[in-house]
This record gives sequence, structure tokens and C-alpha cells, in this order.
Amino acid sequence: MKITVVAVGKIRDPRVQGLCEEYSGRLAHHLTVDEVEVKKGRGTPREVKDTEGESLLSACPDGALKIALTERGKTLTSEEVADKLQDWMHLSRDVIFLVGGAYGLSRTVLKSCDGRWSLSAMTFPHDIARMLLYEQLYRGMSILRGEPYHKA
Repeated sequence: MKITVVAVGKIRDPRVQGLCEEYSGRLAHHLTVDEVEVKKGRGTPREVKDTEGESLLSACPDGALKIALTERGKTLTSEEVADKLQDWMHLSRDVIFLVGGAYGLSRTVLKSCDGRWSLSAMTFPHDIARMLLYEQLYRGMSILRGEPYHKA
């Protein structure tokens, strides 16, 4: 199983970038992990979302399960994330997580996704959302492997 995070823009804060690398590196001990960054759009908020949406979708390989990170998505516990990871591994499904830009994801992206997750009821900068995603995916794998990182 391969996990790919497709996100709008680059992470500018080196501290957040370091944490993303730390958690994605830990996750890579268990799964293949890839990250694709697409350019930020320009124009009105709608034009930006549409342009970024096209870029996000064009970066997605065919056949992979697509999960949108959106404030209107389903909130999962860490144990539920572990269960999802286990299901996907049993199905041998590659999974793509789509992280939008400042204006979120376009309707086209949301409609094309197989699921929608929310990391929290709170709003985070997109850089931090990426870091939280990597951390939760690593935590989920730690739960599955019975490793001491997750303490219940």
C-alpha cells in the first residue's frame, strides 16, 4: 500500500517542514509514502479553488482511493484511523490524501473523492494540517503494530 499526500503549495516554515519529514519518515518504515505539491492558484477565490482543484486531480494516479481533507469531513479517532489503514492494506489499495489551499477544495475535487476527513472542528493552516495528517497516519500504524508510541 502506498500513501500519497497531494497538497497545494510548499511548506514555508522550516519547523513545520521538519515535523512533516519526521512523521512521514517514521510512517515510511511501515508504508510507501510520497508527497506531491502543486502550485497555488491565482485570481478570485473561486478561480483559485478551480485551478488548484484541476492541479490536485491531475496529480492523482488512476485507481487510488482519494480522501479529501476538509472541515466538513468525518472526524475519526486515532483507533479509527488505524482501522481504515488496516482495511486499505487488506484491499491492497493505494490512498491519496488531498489537501487544498487557503480557500479549500473545489466542488469537483470533493465530488471525485471516495471519502472526506476532518482533522478537527478547529481550522488549521494547511501546513499544519499536513503535519497532523502524517502524525495521525504514523500513530495509526503504531496502533496496528502494537508499538509504544500510542498510549491508550
